[in-house]
Amino acid sequence: MHGQTIESMKDQRGVVLVVALLVLTVLSVLGLAFLTTARTEDTIAANYRNHTAAFYAAEAGVESGLQGLKTTLGANPNATDADLAKITPAALTDPNYTFSAFQVRRIRPTPYPTTLDSGPYAGLNALATAYEVTATVAGPRGSHARLTQRVNYVQVPLFQFAIFNGRGVDLEITPSPAAKITGRVHANSDLYLKEWTDLKFDGKMTSAGKILRYTKPEGPGDRANDPKIKDAGGVYQKLNFDHDSKVGFGGGWSEAEWAQKALDVFGGTVKDSAHGVNEIIPPIPSDFYDPTKPDVSAHQIIEKGVVGDSPEMKDAKIYYDADIRIENGIVKDKMGNTIDLDAKGCSNKTITSQEFYDPREQKDIKVTEIDIGKMKDCGVMPANGILWAHRDGSDRGIRLKNGSELPKQGLTIASENPIYIMGDYNTKNKVPAAIMGDAIYVLSNNWEKKNYDKKGNEDYTKRPAADTTVNAAVMLGPHAEAILNDDNSTNGYFENIFRLLEDWRQGAPYPTSSTNFTYSGSIVSLWHSMKAKAPFDNGTTYRTPPNRWWSYDTMFDTQLPPGTPMGIIYMRGQWSEG
Repeated sequence: MHGQTIESMKDQRGVVLVVALLVLTVLSVLGLAFLTTARTEDTIAANYRNHTAAFYAAEAGVESGLQGLKTTLGANPNATDADLAKITPAALTDPNYTFSAFQVRRIRPTPYPTTLDSGPYAGLNALATAYEVTATVAGPRGSHARLTQRVNYVQVPLFQFAIFNGRGVDLEITPSPAAKITGRVHANSDLYLKEWTDLKFDGKMTSAGKILRYTKPEGPGDRANDPKIKDAGGVYQKLNFDHDSKVGFGGGWSEAEWAQKALDVFGGTVKDSAHGVNEIIPPIPSDFYDPTKPDVSAHQIIEKGVVGDSPEMKDAKIYYDADIRIENGIVKDKMGNTIDLDAKGCSNKTITSQEFYDPREQKDIKVTEIDIGKMKDCGVMPANGILWAHRDGSDRGIRLKNGSELPKQGLTIASENPIYIMGDYNTKNKVPAAIMGDAIYVLSNNWEKKNYDKKGNEDYTKRPAADTTVNAAVMLGPHAEAILNDDNSTNGYFENIFRLLEDWRQGAPYPTSSTNFTYSGSIVSLWHSMKAKAPFDNGTTYRTPPNRWWSYDTMFDTQLPPGTPMGIIYMRGQWSEG
């Protein structure tokens, strides 16, 4: 019995040993499997991390390339393929990842006309040039990522806006008498609105800053009445809220709440920075653009060419585009050669020097007076439709007379001086026209007729105005007393953008007037006046306001004035990986 127990025990130990060996084998196999799985998962995770890191590195390369493209095109809109090849990405911070390939290229060789079909600028005509930035990054264990981003460099003619204000030239609209603004309104800075009697907007309104319901000097405590803006269905809706304040102005709200409410009420016709509206960059090379003094930078567009101007600055200045330049009364061609007006059969009254008292500036102003009708009659007109004029010295200006009929090809006149328009302009056989100056005055049809140049007419009540019409896009500076980033200063308000020196009301009861100033065109303000510096309120009355019958000229949708300046928008297109 005992022996059987010993044998049985031996058998049992043998079975246990076999089982133990089997268990050990199974555990070893499982351990190896788990180890293999862990290593595989670790490898997969590492590969994923490497790929993700490579992806973000490639994305950084694309962003760097886009910034380099903006800088290159900002300095030279006509950048060559060789210029594009010089664009390189910023160095990566991790030495394990490197750019194995990088390229910035132009997809189409020349700009192509297009109509923007989406975003806040949908409907605008533009010239687009398509570019592509590609970045390929290689990393550890064969990881790599390749990203491509397309971007359109879009040139937008600024004269497609009823009102366009550049950065640092805040747009404040608070007219009286009533006013209706037709066409698009855009501000690169904040946009301020306040209604006194009746203020309506028929076009889209955009701001790269905030849309606010007050003016800077009065502040949010004085909002007056609610302006009306057409919604996407063409129905006027009240703007009784703004970027900072909820409906009824009962308190503040978030940007997201403002953005959604504006979309709900207006259906996309009212947008600002909260909706992703960006600045439309003015046509000044980036190397010459000072963001702390954007108005001073932009003023260079109308300034005289000087020795040392770069090719990029020459592209920006109207001076270099003008086929005719009138400097201190001397008419010259584009090469600087003097044109003999007598030999051309022009009257000796075609270009003259005049002097009169400007009660706004409170000083005598000497002007080069250009008789456009006489220039046209004797055939001395710029072949390309661009004329630049200048008179040296302080207290100087350019005055245009007899401009009711312009050359058939259109006419753009530019000067770094203030420009005085005397009488009707471009009213007979209307053509695309523009006037660009430090400031622009409108002298009514009575000015020359009643000889308001004569001494003794300084009192505005002795200068009753007559109905006058101007049809031309304008680029001009509002009143110079506004201070950049100063919430208490003003531009004199948009309704006073044209400077007047006569009695347009003539005793009519406020807020009406007895005299009409009819204007059709596009009003662009990129600078504050730097020559005509007297403040809007100079302590004396030098004019009364007219009835303002102002509208956007739809001619500019299809026919632009010669030399129309282009604003720039960068629009991202298709994005792809691999």
